[in-house]
Amino acid sequence: MNSGGVIMVINDTVTDAENLKELIEFMDEPVVHTATPAEWLACLGEQQLGAVFIGPDLTELEVREVVGGVGELDPNVPIVMLRSRV
Repeated sequence: MNSGGVIMVINDTVTDAENLKELIEFMDEPVVHTATPAEWLACLGEQQLGAVFIGPDLTELEVREVVGGVGELDPNVPIVMLRSRV
């Protein structure tokens, strides 16, 4: 999945984000960061973005802002929207 860029896991619930990060790292993805919607871009810094996982607890506005921000960086970056547990 990773084309050499950083994978971002963006979620308000830190525990859920860390759990997904561990799963992705287990699949041999070398660089995975977790961040809230407000801090993801600063966390990325100058690194190339490889993929984004958006957690289910973000508001609609937060999702739109993150997706818009990703699109401005690179419209070809894969975005995965996660569903909440039911």
